[in-house]
Amino acid sequence: MEIIDKRTKKEEHWQLGDVLVANSDDSKGLIVKNSNAEYCLMNITPDKRWNYSTAEDDCFGDCYKTLSDFYEATYSDWHKVNAKLVIE
Repeated sequence: MEIIDKRTKKEEHWQLGDVLVANSDDSKGLIVKNSNAEYCLMNITPDKRWNYSTAEDDCFGDCYKTLSDFYEATYSDWHKVNAKLVIE
């Protein structure tokens, strides 16, 4: 049996709506487009004051014109996880 650590796998395919988790801590982000049509990582970590905002100062890292630029700048610090929305 082979175990693959997806955090080191550069071939992850990211798209709008994907949930990412930081490699360094338990921060969670959602890939979204902001009001300037740039890709950014919106903070969705529970119990944070600045989460669910696409203002440039509230997002993790910088915002990028293309998804490929966003991926290249971000993939080494974040990894994609399976996630689902639960509405109660």
